[in-house]
Amino acid sequence: MMKSQFKVLIAACGLVAMGMLLHLTLTTFGLSATTMVTVISTVLLIVWVHHMFRKEKRVPVELFRALANGDHTLGLPVDHPLRQGFRSAQAQMQTAQLAAEQQVQFINAVFSHMDLAMLICDEHGQIIEQSTAVTKQLGLKIEHIDALASSHPHIVNFIMETRKNNRQTFSWQNNELHDTLYIQVSTLWIQTKLYKVITLQSIKEELNAKEQHAYKQLTKVLTHEVANSITPLSSMAQTCIALLPDSLSFDDEEDKQDLNLALSTLASRSAHLSEFIQEFRKLSGLPVPKLAMVDLGELLENIKQLFCMQHTDVAFVIEAPDNALCVLDTNQIEQVLINLCQNAVEALKISDQPTPKIILRIVKNDHDKLCVDIIDNGPGITQHAQDMMFVPFYTTKQQGSGIGLSLSRQIMLQHGGELLYLHKAQGACFRCIFG
Repeated sequence: MMKSQFKVLIAACGLVAMGMLLHLTLTTFGLSATTMVTVISTVLLIVWVHHMFRKEKRVPVELFRALANGDHTLGLPVDHPLRQGFRSAQAQMQTAQLAAEQQVQFINAVFSHMDLAMLICDEHGQIIEQSTAVTKQLGLKIEHIDALASSHPHIVNFIMETRKNNRQTFSWQNNELHDTLYIQVSTLWIQTKLYKVITLQSIKEELNAKEQHAYKQLTKVLTHEVANSITPLSSMAQTCIALLPDSLSFDDEEDKQDLNLALSTLASRSAHLSEFIQEFRKLSGLPVPKLAMVDLGELLENIKQLFCMQHTDVAFVIEAPDNALCVLDTNQIEQVLINLCQNAVEALKISDQPTPKIILRIVKNDHDKLCVDIIDNGPGITQHAQDMMFVPFYTTKQQGSGIGLSLSRQIMLQHGGELLYLHKAQGACFRCIFG
């Protein structure tokens, strides 16, 4: 209000001064009224133009000041065209911003719920976005690809060097678990910047399934062909022994003894091969587990009692929490534990350990899965044996069939778990992981 009154006062003073100047000019120079009106009009026009120029020059400053103060009216009249245009632009920007926020929320929701481990990084390896499955797959949350450099440099090199879509499989170890990852890298350019979309998928279960299927197919063929040959040989050898009359004489008595020995050996070895084939068939004829809720502590107690009666010189120790409940097939898991304990006992028998001991321990691993560790203080297992121990027919025992560990691992796989060997400074440790 005061500002408006001041402007009016200035204008009035200007008019008075202009009138006095006009009167003085007419008196002094005797100019005509027309000339004076023209001059005055020109001066007033110049003043008005200068005033409008300064006013328009202040508009951007006032606009930015109004925006900075949160004044969306911009300090302009309601019918001002600039104010209407700003409202229209503001509405469009709000709509675009809302759409962008919805897209971000949608992408975040997808990343949160998807089971596939997915990463988005820039060309320098900085992680921009990642799904929650990444932490589960890798066992850690990463902010930069270089976080994998110390443990898996070959994966980092593959990702960083990829400039076109590429895919490859890599071995991955997450604590005690070994895995096979199928990694796919897709590249895209956004405003001259390179981004990479990385997916990591475990194919271990698929490889295990194919491995088991291959073993079963091989087992069916071998057992069928070998059994068809071994059974008649054993039968004929026993028949020949029975048909040999006691009165049969040879030029040399040792020849008769050699014949008896040969036929007996043929019959004996054929019988052993038949037993081996029956054991081998277990790999292909493993039944589907009959699952039930079982207390693992009680199951270990039964195993302990069974071995304590047979091996009084070996100390069996159980370390188990109360109510360690797990869904499993009791008969099949008992067979696994018996195989592992028997291997531990045999290892202790050939060692010089003065106090042989086997520990049956129930623990939870880093993935919060229930596990049973079978630990002995024997001589341990060589690296070569560790690499081959789960291969069917491989054995370090003179009378071993090489089936026990393979069968035990397949049982654990059918339970959705795993059978692993854990390296120890002394002795051996097998871990049964339940899914």
